[in-house]
Amino acid sequence: MANPPLIGVITNPNSKKNRMNPTRFDRMREIVDGLGLVRRTHHTGEIADVVRDFLDQKIPYWVADGGDGAFHWLINVVVQVLNERGGRDEMPAIMPTNAGTIDFLGRKCGVIGHAEPLLATLCERLRRGGVPEIVTIDSLQIRGVQGPASDWPGRPFEKIGFAVAAAGVGQRFFDKFYAHENQGPTGIVEVVSRIVGSMASQTPGFERVPIPAAWRYYAETVFEQIPLDVWIDDRKLPMRTFRAVNVGSIDINLKGVFRLFPFAADPGVLHMQVGNPSFAEVLVNLPKLAVGRKLSLDSLYDGPGRHLRAVARDGAHIDPVIDGELFYGLSEIDITRGPEVRVVKIEAGKP
Repeated sequence: MANPPLIGVITNPNSKKNRMNPTRFDRMREIVDGLGLVRRTHHTGEIADVVRDFLDQKIPYWVADGGDGAFHWLINVVVQVLNERGGRDEMPAIMPTNAGTIDFLGRKCGVIGHAEPLLATLCERLRRGGVPEIVTIDSLQIRGVQGPASDWPGRPFEKIGFAVAAAGVGQRFFDKFYAHENQGPTGIVEVVSRIVGSMASQTPGFERVPIPAAWRYYAETVFEQIPLDVWIDDRKLPMRTFRAVNVGSIDINLKGVFRLFPFAADPGVLHMQVGNPSFAEVLVNLPKLAVGRKLSLDSLYDGPGRHLRAVARDGAHIDPVIDGELFYGLSEIDITRGPEVRVVKIEAGKP
């Protein structure tokens, strides 16, 4: 390649899409031909070497071939490597490719299309001498401590993310959703409907209705109360147990079904939803979640904040879902605003 590379693509050959279509790697190399590099990482431990290589070659535009999870792992390794190098390198602009289960980052940043058409459009623009639009979004800095239930008790936990369901209904929803056979928009509706039906079947007057046990107890853990001590902006909340501990640095469109964290649509604002809502309160507020409005619950703080800290009590542990990625066994978690992240905004077919 005579000219310095402009594009660096990082792809995971073990992803479902690549396992089902092993020719994708060669096709992406053909698309990028002459403009950049395509690198395979077989596991997350290999990402750092690719990141160092791309930084050394000063590649300005990076592509995370995958969904929000691929973007999550890449941006975390990028921040880690930049810190190791003393901040002498600039944060690269990274393009998500909407190849995952949720893909809220692409929707937020105006990235429209699928992986290969997006990559082809970016390459065509650069070949014509143009440059892509770059947008900047806020992130979360998530720190914590691995508890006795984790694989690495006592070790620090540190991630960059954009949306955290740290405990409660939101976190348990993702457990159910990822186990569901349908992970599209209708899958979200199906999981929510099963949770609602399961909880309703356990209310007085319905507990004797003959319902299969798998349906009746489907939501048994979803509304469990988690014993925590929680502080928002150094103010300790009076609750001793929680069914919701959620924080977002950006507003999220969850496959067109739910619109979450509307306060975080404003730059620099973290949106926090923290409290102990009942099943009935959550059920009544589902329409507001669908349209992205503030929730009306006496038992829930739903608004802006700068700093959230939660510490597990009574043998409990915190199992956060960060950008759709599941983590387990923290004894405490601390969430503040993280670094600004640069994203390539592009629409497939519009070079």
